[in-house]
Amino acid sequence: MRALAVSVLLLGFVHLLPAQTSFPMVTHTVPVAVQRGTTAEVVVEGKMNFAGAYKVLISGDGVQAEVVPPPAPKTKPDPKAKPTASSVKVKLTVSPTAPLGVREFRIGTAQGVSSLGQLIITADPVVVEAQGINTLAKAQTIPVPSVVCGRIEAAENQDFYKFTAKAGEVLTFEVYCARIQDKIHDLQKHADPLVRVCDHTGRELAASDDSYFADPLLSYKIPADGEYTVEIRDAVYDGDPRWVYALAITNQPYATHVYPLAVNPGQPATVVPVGSARLTAPRITFTPPTQPGIHAVPLPVGNGETNPVPLVVTPLPLVQEVEPNDAIDTATRITIPGGANGQIQEARDLDYYRFTAKKGQTIKFEVFARRFGTVLRSRTDITMDLMTADGKRTIASNDDVNGKDPQLVYTATADGDYILRLRDLNNQGGEGFAYFLEADFDRPDFAIKCDPSKAMIGPGSRTAWYVQVLRRPTFKGPVRVTVEGLPPGITVNPLTIPENMTVGCLVLTAAKDAKMDCSIVRVLGTAEIPGADGKPQATTREATPVEEIYMPGGGRGRFDVGMQAASITDPSDLLEVAVGQNTVSLKPGQEVKIPVTVKRRADYDKGVTLDIFLQHLRQRHADPMPPGVTFVEGKSKTLLGTKSEGYVVLKAAADAPECTNVPICVQGFVSINFVVKVGYASEPIWITVKK
Repeated sequence: MRALAVSVLLLGFVHLLPAQTSFPMVTHTVPVAVQRGTTAEVVVEGKMNFAGAYKVLISGDGVQAEVVPPPAPKTKPDPKAKPTASSVKVKLTVSPTAPLGVREFRIGTAQGVSSLGQLIITADPVVVEAQGINTLAKAQTIPVPSVVCGRIEAAENQDFYKFTAKAGEVLTFEVYCARIQDKIHDLQKHADPLVRVCDHTGRELAASDDSYFADPLLSYKIPADGEYTVEIRDAVYDGDPRWVYALAITNQPYATHVYPLAVNPGQPATVVPVGSARLTAPRITFTPPTQPGIHAVPLPVGNGETNPVPLVVTPLPLVQEVEPNDAIDTATRITIPGGANGQIQEARDLDYYRFTAKKGQTIKFEVFARRFGTVLRSRTDITMDLMTADGKRTIASNDDVNGKDPQLVYTATADGDYILRLRDLNNQGGEGFAYFLEADFDRPDFAIKCDPSKAMIGPGSRTAWYVQVLRRPTFKGPVRVTVEGLPPGITVNPLTIPENMTVGCLVLTAAKDAKMDCSIVRVLGTAEIPGADGKPQATTREATPVEEIYMPGGGRGRFDVGMQAASITDPSDLLEVAVGQNTVSLKPGQEVKIPVTVKRRADYDKGVTLDIFLQHLRQRHADPMPPGVTFVEGKSKTLLGTKSEGYVVLKAAADAPECTNVPICVQGFVSINFVVKVGYASEPIWITVKK
């Protein structure tokens, strides 16, 4: 991932009375798609304040961004008023070879780096929705292929587009709408789009509702030369001005899936595309990426290529299910470690796999097919059953772990054969119901996440990130955490999460002379893990950023994203959160009282609360305290209101295990509204417990 940033100006000044400082919250972008090989302008809209925008961070290669200067104000602004902007106009220059698909971006402003926004890089021309196209008679004429960008802006809104097509053409209609709302910070109501294709009289010929989860996808073979209409609306006739969409319409080769779904890295592979591409190329040979993981890969067709198609790249040896394998005695044999490509070929199809295990071996089975938040969009919802060799007893079952994909970990109780059965939960099937079954020994490994996904700190101030380690059961070791790519002037404490902890605290500190800046950063975890030869090897994993998503009723939801960012802002609401001591040494049973003083910016007189944890509405999302050490809330003063002094009390339990220099911090939280708050941290407090 690479960020391209260009200095920008701000757009749309209005005035706001001094209050709590919030990061800008992106809600939508208009238009939401840009054609590669072109330069285009989009307007990023949202809530709170985009004033002082100066940098755009965008994921991936091939895109440059700069903000279009706003027109000069007609009247002279009040020099005492704080400037604000509710939108930013951005010019995007997209390389002809830029990878297609959805990109994440953030806007750097004087208030901080924004919440996450998304836009689409497309191969086809972009058409913007015209006004007043809400009836069949007023349908907007569009070319094929093209990508139409519009909004389902109000309840009962229907947008109509007309096009001409020839008999025998296979047209594909794909909507990007719900999927580009999933990562939006403050959009509590989401669209459920639907598309219909009609003839020139308005008679429905085909329709699609949910395909890529809530987003529809439809392929339709044109019956006769003539004019046709496509309609897009919300499935229940709801609407919202922030519900933008991109409706891609193409008569070019288009693949929704491929079979087999999984291939080996860098080795020539042959797949069968599912979709209109199948009509011109029944089988396609290509070279997959060399990096294992989930990818979206365009397939070569003639002199061109298809759309990016979901693909799993794995180094495991692969087999393909052999039909019939819908009974115990015809089960497809797989080896451990290994993987199997399969399809639920028809309604009520069962796929049986047979494997051999030895007593005490722990094996992890995982299906890759349909995962929310990824490009995997197979139509199947697999459920998995582990059975005895004769199929008479079910040992374990699993349905949904990763989106709609099951995962099961089993330790064999005896030597011999076992059976794994896969089926579609809804007993459906077809060529789009492909899956990949991964079967491997449960090896020592870990993953990490970082919450929150962004930081906003003024010169001399601090904030905290909480890093969570997700260890496989066979890995018990410590994980050392580092941060790469921080803006100049920001430093972070050293952190090693010991083997008996799962959360660690990173305190980001901006120097008092730090200049305004922001950047994409990488949070990395490194641990010693036994390799194939049994010897320890340094293994590094990059943290998945966790974007906070506020839910109806004020709850704090979380969504995995791809961009972690840090920013230096104007002076913070809280210039400093000072603690009476930054080292604490406790004996089991001992407690300590730590004074806390908050230094406010001159114009900030609103409420402040103190906390050790990352929590919201009493739901705890991160606890960095060492085992056996607790925050004694009843003896602490954390509700400061408009005052500036409080204290926290920590206590070590009588059986608290020893630890050395575990970092925590005290955060002063400033409420932006009922559901949003921003935390400013003290310096790290290093806790040691010795008996």
